[in-house]
Amino acid sequence: MKSYQFIVVVLFLAFSLVSVVYGQQAAEQLYQSALYKEEIEGDLDAAIKIYETVIKQYPENRPVAAKTQLHIGLCYEKLGLKEAQKAYQKVVDKYPEQTEAVKLANEKLSLLFRVGSVVGKGDSTLKMTKIFESSEKSGFLSPDGKKLALIGEEGDIWIRDIASGKETRLTQTPSYKYWCFWSPNSELIAYLDAVGGLYVVSAKGGELRSLIKSDSDFIKEGNYVWPTGWSSDNQMILCQVSRRGLCAIPLSGGEWKDIFKLPAQYSDKDFNLLTLSPNGKFVAYESTKSGNSDIYVIPADGGNSIQITKHPAPDTEPTWSFDGKWIAFITSRSGTNEIWATRISPDGNPEGESLQIFRGFSGSRSYYNWTIDGKIAISKSAGVSNIFVRELQTGKETQLTNILTFESHPRWSPDGSQIAFISRRDGESDLWTIPSKGGEANKVTVNVPNPNATPRYISRPSWLPDGKSLAFGGIFGEDRGIWTVPTSGGIPEKMKSDFGPLIENCDVSPDGAYITFDYIGVKEGNPIKNSRNPERDIYVIPFKGGSPQRITMIAKSGLSFISPSWSPDGKMIAFRSTDVFEGNEGKNAVELWVCKFPEGEPKAITEKMKGNIPCLSWSPDGKTIIFSVVEDNKEQICTVPSDGGEIKKMDIEGFYPDFSPDGISIVYGKRLKSSFEYWLIENFLPK
Repeated sequence: MKSYQFIVVVLFLAFSLVSVVYGQQAAEQLYQSALYKEEIEGDLDAAIKIYETVIKQYPENRPVAAKTQLHIGLCYEKLGLKEAQKAYQKVVDKYPEQTEAVKLANEKLSLLFRVGSVVGKGDSTLKMTKIFESSEKSGFLSPDGKKLALIGEEGDIWIRDIASGKETRLTQTPSYKYWCFWSPNSELIAYLDAVGGLYVVSAKGGELRSLIKSDSDFIKEGNYVWPTGWSSDNQMILCQVSRRGLCAIPLSGGEWKDIFKLPAQYSDKDFNLLTLSPNGKFVAYESTKSGNSDIYVIPADGGNSIQITKHPAPDTEPTWSFDGKWIAFITSRSGTNEIWATRISPDGNPEGESLQIFRGFSGSRSYYNWTIDGKIAISKSAGVSNIFVRELQTGKETQLTNILTFESHPRWSPDGSQIAFISRRDGESDLWTIPSKGGEANKVTVNVPNPNATPRYISRPSWLPDGKSLAFGGIFGEDRGIWTVPTSGGIPEKMKSDFGPLIENCDVSPDGAYITFDYIGVKEGNPIKNSRNPERDIYVIPFKGGSPQRITMIAKSGLSFISPSWSPDGKMIAFRSTDVFEGNEGKNAVELWVCKFPEGEPKAITEKMKGNIPCLSWSPDGKTIIFSVVEDNKEQICTVPSDGGEIKKMDIEGFYPDFSPDGISIVYGKRLKSSFEYWLIENFLPK
């Protein structure tokens, strides 16, 4: 009888445990569906209803309930309603033990009380309006708020009339266009092409005006300009010029005018993104000279800098309002990228506390700008990518991760049990691992140096042979190089080297003796001897330190070699090349190469082709190289024999593929949603 009672108790406890686990999973899944409605589809009313269902059905799951209640407040705030304040207060009152959610709720309450930005319907209210969504075009709103300048996947500029929805193609040239800079009168657009050439086109169409040609000596010598504004009379483009300062470039041609010269003892990084105030008296910029990235203002005719922001989080990308009374900037003060603004006095000093304008501003192609009437327009990348595994023989596809963020660059561990990948699930790029057969993901880069520094970049990871550590190219503010980190989450350790590295991709040899990387020579610091700039080359260095050996000795202007990958036997290195000048002319400009190591000459194994090939991987037998290309706005996985031959499409949609050690499966990233949302924010400034 006692045995029977014991079995009943055990079964009851087991059933209860399963019920609890199921409830936790169900609550999280429902929360994620609401998050998708809020952040991806922008349907705030629908998101609120689902969030309310989560709290009603799963009140015992307090961590999920607390963050759900917080997001109800975020939705109401975006809608500009008083309910936002009540929703945030509920987080504080009902979930005091959920410290992170309470902290964020208190920050929002403090902001709302200070700005008075949530009011009842019918009053002047903080307002966010989605004005457009595109699956392929990113871009910028004109200062008058009537037109969007869009850059399509083919690289040309389109104009979209907001009221009618009509789109007109402005350019039809082979070069890809980067960034659009509207003139204050909304009649002209300046843009950069793929190699840094500067051009101007009328918003009504017509002939292009070339201010800096793509094939000019200025570009070929590694110089650059970055437009940061226009003169108030619409006749000059204001640009930061490398190693010179802020210059005004006349549309009519002629000599450039120096607005602000870099002091002799400083470099571009000390005065970054120089932007002139509308009255021409001050220059705003970002700098890390205080040890952290902050915003400064300096008189245009020289003098002492005034520090505008002082916060442990990095503050970047300053932009003046058209009346010159505010500077907006990007920051991550509450854990995710946001837009804030600081009032500026007539003498260039900050007035009062900075105000938060928008939260959740992230993505590699997310932009913002002011309108003439004091609104802020946002172009927000809303891409979602997760990690998938496919068995090659059966075609069975398994989704390893399921989260509303961008995850990519998967790499299989040497024993096949784990997959490392890059994820933005915590707001920044970090390395994670996950069991290759599914399970809970583990964050690896939990103790990175300078966690608040910008820029922050982590490259595709490479496993060390013991499967216990990862190597990666990393940039953490001014601290950059090749790093190794234990997969258990220890402190990343930088490889010892005597050169100032600017490294994007690296790969450890199968025996762990060497590491190969791509590298661009820098004109400051201590670059590798005879390295090129602005081109990249492939190098190999002993893993324990030594002199780097350059593998690619083809010194053609504009030709770069990128993304090296070791063969399984460690005797070959595969990589790709890109000729930026040929690509800018619309020609086929990308090739795949292999090179024997330690002695060998690079050999092209493909014809030149168009598109971008981000990374390469080898099959375990060394006979095949796998990669992805973009076709019809979708990434397609392809293979090519490692000794050259025909490229074959695998009929698999994905990117950054990698073979399993047994060759049975591949892992890859796959886009589940790719779009650009355009929002207009108004009534956020105090009256």
